[in-house]
Amino acid sequence: MPLKKPAPHAPPPAEANAEMAQLAASFVEESRKLLEEAGEALLALERDPDDGQAMGALFRAVHSIKGAAGLFDLPALVHLVHAGEDLLGAMREGRLRMDSGAADALFEGLDHVGRWVELFAAQGSLPPELMETARRYAAIYRARLAGLEGAEGAPAPAAAAVRHAWADAAGLPEGAPLVTIEYTPDESCFFSGDDPLRIAQSLPGLVWSELAPREPWAAPEAFDPYVCNLVFRLVSEAPHSEVEAHFRYMPDAVTIGLRESEPAPDPEAPKAPTGPLSPLAVELIEAQRRALAEHPRGGAHVAATLRNVAAALGLPVPPEEPAAAIAALLATAPPASEPEPLAIAEGSATRSDTPAERTLRVEQAKIDTLMNLVGEMVVAKNALPFLARDAEARFGSRELAREIKDKYAVIDRITRQLQSAVMEVRMMPVGDLFKRFPRLVRDIARKQDKLVRLEIEGEATEADKNVIEALAEPLTHILRNSLDHGIESREARLAAGKPETACVRLAAAQEADRVVIDVTDDGRGVDPARVRAKAIERGLIDEARAAQLTDAQAVQLVFLPGFSTAETVSDLSGRGVGMDAVRSVVERLGGTVTLESRCGEGTHVRLELPLSMAVTRVLTIDLGGQAYGIPIDLVIETVKVDPADIRRLKSAEAIVLRDAVIPIARLRSLLGMEPHPAKLESVLILRLGHATIGLVIDDFGTCMDIILKPFAGILAHMSGFSGSAVLGDGRVLLVLNLKEML
Repeated sequence: MPLKKPAPHAPPPAEANAEMAQLAASFVEESRKLLEEAGEALLALERDPDDGQAMGALFRAVHSIKGAAGLFDLPALVHLVHAGEDLLGAMREGRLRMDSGAADALFEGLDHVGRWVELFAAQGSLPPELMETARRYAAIYRARLAGLEGAEGAPAPAAAAVRHAWADAAGLPEGAPLVTIEYTPDESCFFSGDDPLRIAQSLPGLVWSELAPREPWAAPEAFDPYVCNLVFRLVSEAPHSEVEAHFRYMPDAVTIGLRESEPAPDPEAPKAPTGPLSPLAVELIEAQRRALAEHPRGGAHVAATLRNVAAALGLPVPPEEPAAAIAALLATAPPASEPEPLAIAEGSATRSDTPAERTLRVEQAKIDTLMNLVGEMVVAKNALPFLARDAEARFGSRELAREIKDKYAVIDRITRQLQSAVMEVRMMPVGDLFKRFPRLVRDIARKQDKLVRLEIEGEATEADKNVIEALAEPLTHILRNSLDHGIESREARLAAGKPETACVRLAAAQEADRVVIDVTDDGRGVDPARVRAKAIERGLIDEARAAQLTDAQAVQLVFLPGFSTAETVSDLSGRGVGMDAVRSVVERLGGTVTLESRCGEGTHVRLELPLSMAVTRVLTIDLGGQAYGIPIDLVIETVKVDPADIRRLKSAEAIVLRDAVIPIARLRSLLGMEPHPAKLESVLILRLGHATIGLVIDDFGTCMDIILKPFAGILAHMSGFSGSAVLGDGRVLLVLNLKEML
C-alpha cells in the first residue's frame, strides 16, 4: 500500500491554505535554485561528457525537482522531468553518452520547466494543454533510449525469456493462454495518488505475482519511505486487451507479453530486505505518537498510517491499537550510534572552541523594511544639527546646543554601525548574477556557429543586492554585443592568426567603495572609421564634429542613443538600444561605464558602480537660497576663486589650478537663473568620467547622508535631477544629475 503523509486531523481551511501556500513558495524557490544548478552542471557536462561529478549534480537536481513537484498537481512538469531523468540515468550508467544534440534537448526541457515553475508561482496551477509539450520532449528523450532496448516498447530477448518464465511459476497447465506483465511504478507515484499494490492486485485474471526491489535498498540512514522502489511481476489469464486496458493510464510503466515455453525460474524469489528503521521512518512514527497525544480521537487514522508504514518497509502488520503499534514499530529502530571521531591533522589542536556557524534564512522583504527604517533614522539624525543651530541662534543657549551636538555624535556613530550591519546582510556575491551568462554565451555562440570560451573571475566579489540585480540588463547587452559584433567567425579568426575559439572574460573586483566589472573579448575590436561613418549616416553627429574626434573619442560614439553598426535588424542587434541602454542604466545607479578598443585586438568595457544605493552621501550647496545636493564621490575639492582669475575663450570659461587648465560651467546658467556676481567665486572641482570640470555655485554647504528618492509620475523623466531627499529641518533637497547636465 502507498505510504501516505501523516495527517492526524484535518486542519481548518484557512490553516490548510496557508500551509499549502508556504509549501508552494518553498517549492518555487527550491526549483529555481535546482534549475540553476542543473544548467551549470549541463554546461560542464557538455564541455566534458566524462565529468562524473557534473553528471551526478545534474541527475540529483532533476530528480529533486521531480520529487518536489509530486507534492502538487503538476502532471506536465512531472512527466517531462521524469523522461529527462530516465535519459540522464542511462548516461550516468554509461549506456549513453552526452552529445550536443542531447544537451540542446535537455536545455530546452529545463527552459520549459523554468517557465512552468514561474507560471505555477503566479497562478498556482498549470494549464492542461502543457501536457502536449511534455509528451513531445518525453518522446525526444525516450527516442534516444529506444536503441538501448531494441524496438520501441519491446524488451530485449533475454529479459523477455526471464519474464515469460514467470507464467510457469503459476503452476498452470502448459499451453494455457497467459499474459505476463512487468509493472515498474514511478518513484514518486505515492504523491500523485497512485496505489501500486491495489493496481497490481486488481489486475483482471491475476493468477501469480511477485514483488521485488527495483534497485538495491539504500542504507537505513539514507532510506526514503516516500520513494517507490518496487517492481511487480504479474501473470494473468485475462485477454491481452483487458490487461492493456487495465494499465491504459501508465503505458510507460509496464511491459506486457505472452507466455512462452521457457524453463521455470529459480524458486527462491527475491525478497525485499527488512531491517532496522531509517531515521526518517522513526521520525514519522514519532510524529504519529505526538499526533495521537494531541488528538486522541484520531487513533484510527494513526493506526492506518502505521500499517502503511509497516507495509512499505516489509515489516509485520502492527497491532490495531495505535499505542501498541507505535511501540512495536519503534522496537525495530536502530540503537543510537556513537558519533565518529574527527580526524585531526598532525600538530593541530585536539579540540576547537570555535562555535559552529549558524545561518538564518530571512525574507528579502524584511531586510528591505529594516533598511528603510535605517533610512528614516538617518533623516531623523540629520535634524539634530539644525536643532543645535536653533538652540544657539534663536534661544541663545550655547550649552544646550553643545549637548545636542554631543548626542548627535553618539547617534551618528550608532546609526553608521547599524547601517553598515544591515548593508552587510544585503550584500550578495556577483557570482549569483554571473551564473546566468555561461548559458547565454553558449546559446548565442551556437546560433552563430562560433566557438567561444567564457572565463569568469571574482565571483565572490560582493555588492548590494539592488546593484547586482540592476546589472543583469547592462551585462546582457554587453555580452550580446561582444558575441555579435566583436567575435569574428571561425574562418576570420584563423585567417587573422587567432585561435579558432574566442575568449570572453567577465571579471569583478572591489575597489574602495565601488564594485568594478570588466568585460573583455579578443575579437575584432571597434573600427573608429566605421563608427564615425555610421554616426554621420544616422544623423547623430555632423561631419565637421566627427573629423575633430580622435580614434579613442570616436569609439565612444557607440553610447549615443540610436547608434548601431548592424546592417540588418535581428534578435541580437540592429535596433540601436544596446550600449545606450547600458550607459543609461549604469548612470542611473550612480556608476560610470567606459569602453576601450583596439581594432583587430579586442574590446574592454568597464562598469564602476557604488557598492550600495540605499544611502547616498552628498555635499549640499546653496544656489539662490535653495539647497541642492551633489553626490560626494564626484567632488575632488572645493576652491574660492577671484573672478579676475577666470579666463574666457569665446563662450567658454576656464581656470588654471596648480598648472592645470580646468574648464568651468556656471550652475545658475545651467538652471536658467540670473547671474549673481560675487567677490570670490565658489567653485566645485568635479571628476566626471575621465574629465575634470569646475562648477561655479553660490556657496558650499555640508556633507550628509540622505535617502535618495527618485522622481515618480510626471516628474519621472525630468532631466538634470537624480531625485530628492528630505532634510532634517523638513526642507526638500533636490539632488543634481551633473553627468547629464554637463
